[in-house]
Amino acid sequence: MSEATLNPTEVPAVPAAPQWDPFQLMDRMDEEALRRELDGVAASELVYVVQEGGQEVVGLSKSGVDECCMALVSQGQVIREENLQYELIGEGDDREALFKVKAARFAVSPAGQEVRLDQVIGVKRQPLYYDPSQLDLDSRVPSKKYRGKTYRELLEFAEGRDYLAWMAENFGESEIREFVRRILAGEEVVAQRGRQLNPHWYEAGAMKAARNARFRLIPGSVRAQVIASARQAGQARVVDAQAGTLRGVAKAVPVQPEAAPVAAPAAAPVERSEAVSRVGPYAPTEKQVAFYQRLAESPVFSEEERRGALEWLATKATRQTIKDQIDWLKRQVETRRSHRAGESAA
Repeated sequence: MSEATLNPTEVPAVPAAPQWDPFQLMDRMDEEALRRELDGVAASELVYVVQEGGQEVVGLSKSGVDECCMALVSQGQVIREENLQYELIGEGDDREALFKVKAARFAVSPAGQEVRLDQVIGVKRQPLYYDPSQLDLDSRVPSKKYRGKTYRELLEFAEGRDYLAWMAENFGESEIREFVRRILAGEEVVAQRGRQLNPHWYEAGAMKAARNARFRLIPGSVRAQVIASARQAGQARVVDAQAGTLRGVAKAVPVQPEAAPVAAPAAAPVERSEAVSRVGPYAPTEKQVAFYQRLAESPVFSEEERRGALEWLATKATRQTIKDQIDWLKRQVETRRSHRAGESAA
């Protein structure tokens, strides 16, 4: 037969769970933080941690990148954004803006003299419209007067119902007018809201492109130190994802196994605050520890530097962050040895 026939005994395929890209989630959280900043609320999270089961992906927020740049200032280095460009592509609701930011890193002496060390380009593709969203009783009402309230909450008091009655006749979106009419009639309805223009698309795209450019100029050791200190200080925003929903999470960092309480499956990632006593999700390997100790015990370091390095190893090292610290120690050993050799030759 040329056409496939349906078997009445076959069980319909269950739709696969939506695949969440952890870095896409972090990008959305950065955009939320930007909207709060535009409303006058400063962002406090420096690190994002997206977890699924026994694995996690850790990344810096836009504020975390700012913190890294401030840490570089104490080392006599400055990162500057030098140029911003963008162009619009696409048609109608599918329009996007392509942002490109050029940033450079400078070494600045105490006397104010500057040396350009390197420069990079950061890019970002920013949609002009939000994705379509679901409308139900637990959706938030698009209103400044009742900011943060849901339709269900407005139905519970007279003034809220009056406002919904006004929305049913006067709101600018036909999908919302129809949805409100039906819930006022007592229906438990689920509808779809069309794509809406993001009023802050320019600010979001420019901020993300600048963030990406500056991130590329920050040494790995500085990023690792900021992540470690932020997690220890509780400045990390942790998101737990439903099992099987994170695309590419197999490349994430494993966390320490522990008995997890049985919880009802969530439809989307769930936020929680992080409380950690030891920074880092995974202990370094024996090989990493031995190599780190051998480098730290090099005679090029002072006793105080050696003690600080070994204390960091004992209290804060993780399999992820120790790699950057090993690279930093290797560079220090090579640089100081060559410097001493030059002095001896002189």
